[in-house]
Amino acid sequence: MRKQKKRALRPLELWNPGAIEKWLEDEAAKGWQLEDCGRALAVFKAIEPGTYRVRLQPQRPETPEARRERGEAFRKMGWDCTAVIVGDDDYDCEVYYCNDPSVPELDTDPVAWGWAWEKPLRHSWGVAWAVLGLLVALPLLMAVLAPRKSVLEALLCQNLFWLRLVVMFVLGVAMLRRLWYLRRMRRQLAAGLVPDSGSWRRDRRWQQVIILLFLLCWMLPVISNMAPLWRVEPDTASLPYIAPVELLEGTDKAYWEFETANYVYQSTPLAPDRFGLQYRGENGEHVRNAADRLRFEILAKALYRERAADFQKNYLDATETAVENGAFDEAMLLTAGEEQLFLARTGKVVYALWVDFPADLEESIQHVAAELEK
Repeated sequence: MRKQKKRALRPLELWNPGAIEKWLEDEAAKGWQLEDCGRALAVFKAIEPGTYRVRLQPQRPETPEARRERGEAFRKMGWDCTAVIVGDDDYDCEVYYCNDPSVPELDTDPVAWGWAWEKPLRHSWGVAWAVLGLLVALPLLMAVLAPRKSVLEALLCQNLFWLRLVVMFVLGVAMLRRLWYLRRMRRQLAAGLVPDSGSWRRDRRWQQVIILLFLLCWMLPVISNMAPLWRVEPDTASLPYIAPVELLEGTDKAYWEFETANYVYQSTPLAPDRFGLQYRGENGEHVRNAADRLRFEILAKALYRERAADFQKNYLDATETAVENGAFDEAMLLTAGEEQLFLARTGKVVYALWVDFPADLEESIQHVAAELEK
């Protein structure tokens, strides 16, 4: 027995009525007629399959009596209003079906059709620009609110930050596509032509993608909070590490005591193994180890460059010395007075050792090289 109802995702906005009409005509040919359509779901009822014409009419600012009289006049012509598509409070759209090919069109004048749809199209144009503006403003707002954390660092240390970037990129592409089509449609309307709606299947896929992306944006905080449930422990034992006592050998500070100031152990999708350990000496000196094994080498190269740039930005007089060792793909020693930063990268692993007191890092560099060669 055939079911009498079905549900499907609907377009988010009514910016391409011609494509929606073609979609509904195709559904009617399969035996489904639109019965109700909210902001997310469309409900169809079963009908006798056949050839139908479907036309959308934006609701006008009129009295309920005038709307009923207009609907009665359309029914006498052969057009039956079966549903209203919820769009905006100002222009919900009435959906009319007709299965009689001899009945004249609801709109025979393209100019009048353009007048009727100008406000909805203008609204969709403004919404697309508003979404693009928001996508541009969000990274800037993040930079203002968290100036100490770069986009790359946020990408590596948060489980789903990369997914947010993907969502933002796809939404941006979708809004640019919408603006391009709306610009073409409005030009065709201004010339007195009926706009080419293009492929309704392609248009509908894009609109469904937008709906799913908006839902994903709302759900990301919940998913992000659940992410630690399946996060694995980082394998930090295989990453290089220099203990503070190793830096004190041969100096008059051999008996200093260091305590842990802060530490970070993480495993995220783009940085499976990473740790940061900072020690503070009894007189305020510091030793910091940071090692990261990343998912992609391009991220490791970017992190290596970013850490070097951060040190040089904080110490404008820093001198750079290249470190030649076959164990490293690239390595350098940055020095600014007593501040020293040793940076090394081998494949997807980036290591940094920072000290703020006089120390000979030669032995430490050899130790890191041996660890990375393993």
